[in-house]
Amino acid sequence: MPNLAHPLFSAPAETIDADMVQGFLSLELEESFTIDYKRNIEAATDTIAAMANTHGGVVLIGVDAHPKDKHLPGDLIGVKPMDKDRLVSKMATTLDPPWWTPDVTPVTVDGKLLLVVRVDPDGAPRPLLHQGAVRVRLDGRNEIADRRLVQVLFQQAAEAPVLNYASDPRFAPDNGGIENRDAYRGAPPDLVIRAAASRPLRPDAVRPRLHGATVAALIKALGGSNTHGWQGVSQRMASLAQRVDPQEIPLGWAIDPERGHAGFVRLEAGHTLRHDLRFRDPALRMECTASITGAGTSLEVFFDLLFWSKGQLVAGDLWVQACYEAVHSLVHDALPSLTEGLLGTAALPSPPIELHIAPGKQHAPLSALNLDSLGQRTGGGDVRRGSDFLREDLVAIGDLSGTVMDALRNIALDWRYLHPTLPPLAV
Repeated sequence: MPNLAHPLFSAPAETIDADMVQGFLSLELEESFTIDYKRNIEAATDTIAAMANTHGGVVLIGVDAHPKDKHLPGDLIGVKPMDKDRLVSKMATTLDPPWWTPDVTPVTVDGKLLLVVRVDPDGAPRPLLHQGAVRVRLDGRNEIADRRLVQVLFQQAAEAPVLNYASDPRFAPDNGGIENRDAYRGAPPDLVIRAAASRPLRPDAVRPRLHGATVAALIKALGGSNTHGWQGVSQRMASLAQRVDPQEIPLGWAIDPERGHAGFVRLEAGHTLRHDLRFRDPALRMECTASITGAGTSLEVFFDLLFWSKGQLVAGDLWVQACYEAVHSLVHDALPSLTEGLLGTAALPSPPIELHIAPGKQHAPLSALNLDSLGQRTGGGDVRRGSDFLREDLVAIGDLSGTVMDALRNIALDWRYLHPTLPPLAV
């Protein structure tokens, strides 16, 4: 982030509040290389890409133009609560590469919800394309980069340190390994359900590490307590595993010894693998992966449920319930525990949550799901993986069932089920 005088440019995201934004607006700064005001999200992605390719900056969304000078901030008109998710989704579909997103912080000022978008040029991939074009930021406007500027951006990318984005939930084409399960090469899972989140860490702090105490606390949080006598697995996960195979007791959470270092850990639980990495009966495995990326500036967490159906279809009420359980475990167990260990407090709003449904084998159709409950499908072709962001306003008020069902309806529409009916959740 550019080292500009006002703290809005560089303060940790969790410290941005109404007073800070109001103080910034009271300066009545003109739109410039690093400042822009937008009425709504529709034209914001163009400016975000241009800033990422230049000096970075701040875009305030929900601010009208001044009636006498369009480059000055005017009245606050605000945005809708769902507009943050819409903006993130819009960036994922218009920016290339699609996995990069800037900080987007919702702040209420004078009763109006604004979005504070902060673009850090040091963390952005270059060149960042917007709808196939390379844009750069000039003084208060965006322009298409000429051949020379594009060449400079490629040179800057070649000279920049390489960051590990292999675990980013938006990374194309295989979504951070969701469809490439080397650990189960004997028999990859038929279905993978993933809840994913990325939380910014303090850029000015000592580079964080996943120490033993943090990992131990994560194992304890995921294990929870149950009334079945099954040690190390929460009652919710144990009940889900029992539905898949009622004859086998799932193993508790343990560290994957082959995949781990100070910035990465993967925990595993569930039904037991045989020596040939295969299952005799239908099985369920659980994985929780935490990684510190972006040179220590971001925490990324996946909670995965892996199904082996042994030629059977995964029942509609089972895979729908599994989507909810993955989100529930991520939001209520994994994220608070890791946030407490790395930032010293768990009392932070949930970051954007993603839900993904995919086959365990790359480029394969999603053929293990029973989709009868979704109704009539329009068109032909195979059903492929589905993804959606959860509505942040519903996550904020704790309505996980509502936001999961909303995301699943959107995914069903992507699969061309125009009037989907989903089985009810057991919450």
